[in-house]
Amino acid sequence: MKLSSKSSSQLLSTAASIVALSLLALSSRSTAEISTLDPAEPAKAESPKSGVTLRDLLNTWFPGRTGENGTEAESEDREAAPAGLESDASDLLTPQELLTEEEIRRALPWQPPNYSGQAGVIGYSEGLFETPAAFRERVAFWRDIYTKYTSEQGVIHDKDYVNIVFETVDFASIMSDKSKTVFQKARARQKLVDQRKKEIVERLKRLSALANSDGLTGEDLRIWKLYDSINDPDRFKKATEKNRLRFQLGQRDRFIVGIYHSGRYLREMEKIFREENVPVELTRLPFVESSFNLKARSKVGASGIWQFMRRTARPFMKVGKEVDERNDPLKSTRASARLLKQNYQMLQSWPLAITGYNHGPYGVRAITNKLGTRDLGEIINRYSSKRFGFASENFYACFLAALDAERNAKLYFGDVKWGPEVDGVELKLKKPLSYQTVLQFFDGDENAAELVNSHVLSRAKKGKTMLPAGTFIRVPTARAEVARDFLNGKTPLPKALLALKEIPLTQPSAQVVAPQPPPAHPAAERAPGPMPLTPAATPVYKESTIDNSKDPSIQLMSGDDKP
Repeated sequence: MKLSSKSSSQLLSTAASIVALSLLALSSRSTAEISTLDPAEPAKAESPKSGVTLRDLLNTWFPGRTGENGTEAESEDREAAPAGLESDASDLLTPQELLTEEEIRRALPWQPPNYSGQAGVIGYSEGLFETPAAFRERVAFWRDIYTKYTSEQGVIHDKDYVNIVFETVDFASIMSDKSKTVFQKARARQKLVDQRKKEIVERLKRLSALANSDGLTGEDLRIWKLYDSINDPDRFKKATEKNRLRFQLGQRDRFIVGIYHSGRYLREMEKIFREENVPVELTRLPFVESSFNLKARSKVGASGIWQFMRRTARPFMKVGKEVDERNDPLKSTRASARLLKQNYQMLQSWPLAITGYNHGPYGVRAITNKLGTRDLGEIINRYSSKRFGFASENFYACFLAALDAERNAKLYFGDVKWGPEVDGVELKLKKPLSYQTVLQFFDGDENAAELVNSHVLSRAKKGKTMLPAGTFIRVPTARAEVARDFLNGKTPLPKALLALKEIPLTQPSAQVVAPQPPPAHPAAERAPGPMPLTPAATPVYKESTIDNSKDPSIQLMSGDDKP
């Protein structure tokens, strides 16, 4: 069908109007509006950054469709940066990421991991996930990101040599400025980082003109020494190249909250991985991918605690308009165990299989074939490609760092807590069912129902469509028999609802949490104090005082247990 020039002009005018209105809407959202965004949708726009591009709008309208270069984002082999790696200065901690007062009240003692009893697990050996010499500097960098710096702090570092940290940036004064809106704070944070990067580049340019360090003092001498081990006369000049300087936001507070959320699922996740004959340590990958945030959604369409892309997920899980099993922690855990096992069978190396989880196994195999090695450290040192970028190079190091941070949580964070294990029995639907009926088994408590039915999407929750036959729901254990009889047609709904009144919802035993000061990080001399943690029920960002007595971990701490 051909369009007249008049029709074409009208279409262009309409499109321009939509873009303008969308830009206006994105730039004027309030904090309260952010807190009410429905996280159940398969893909939503992320927290606004310091500027809105046309690609941002396209990703908002058509999530998961376009990548950085306008290409299909869900290619089989792709580098998708986990949440922590793709964060920038404008990535503010949102209320939805924090804990409610009720969650804090019900906190339980954290238990250190037990990775024993894995003889016979595919590709497993003692010390499998110890940090190799080639990864020590990378792992140390990411350990600091997870355990030392909060989301109100970050570092500017050399992208090619992550151990070279130029500066720690603190946003306390910006976040405590009550005259600024959330978006103004985000822009101010990004502006501060951009200014600091510019100053560092100027310093590097001055150093690049020098033959030696004679006469240098202070910051000039410190940065010169950072590059002492790099045998390249142009090392300072190369460090000024575009995108070479990188900012990494701290993750300490998110990691602490992630430990809490992990307690709901880890015991069952470990059981699944043992059943699938896959190393149990890999159940800690969600710390890297999402910090165990049930509502994690990436800008390229990855979803759930394991951050599955739609195309990758479909062979293992149901991904539709009513339900998306990527968002169910246990279904996606089973899928991840099988996917990781496939990666290992293809690549015959767990470091490569884990890297393949981010980059794609076929891409990793092509690299190993090209270089003739399966040594990941050697691959990172020798191979250079836009597709095998920063996220792929650092994904395994991030995993090792997260493994260490969680294993030694008391050392890094104090007496952290777990959330109570989820209480739910899985039942398969033989015929369509409304979500409102599911809520009846939770006495109408939407939060309790969503916690164990996070795979149900907004369309079904709002009653626009029924949950399809063949999918599953979860109901409280105490009420599972009544629900099963109802779903099997043995008990009509009115009679089932009467029976529910005689069966109270059970609550897991809880330990009241008494705030205590956190321990200092073993290398905390370079970092300011951490940020307060506020309940998710508060629809604003709490103003930071950067006071150690208000560390995010204190709401998850009790007793006098110190490392």
